Amino acid sequence: MEGKIIAITKISPKRTSFRITLPTEVAERIRAEAGDFIAFYENNGEIIIRKIE
Repeated sequence: MEGKIIAITKISPKRTSFRITLPTEVAERIRAEAGDFIAFYENNGEIIIRKIE
């Protein structure tokens, strides 16, 4: 895997799914704010997180 780790978070269980907290460092880099939608993409076995504009 290439790139630098900028944050680590823990997955928490929530009834029928899992919950993660978006670390501040990540939210700031993608300019995410409360109420924004985040998309998860898969590319060659890696997951990419992007804010939906």
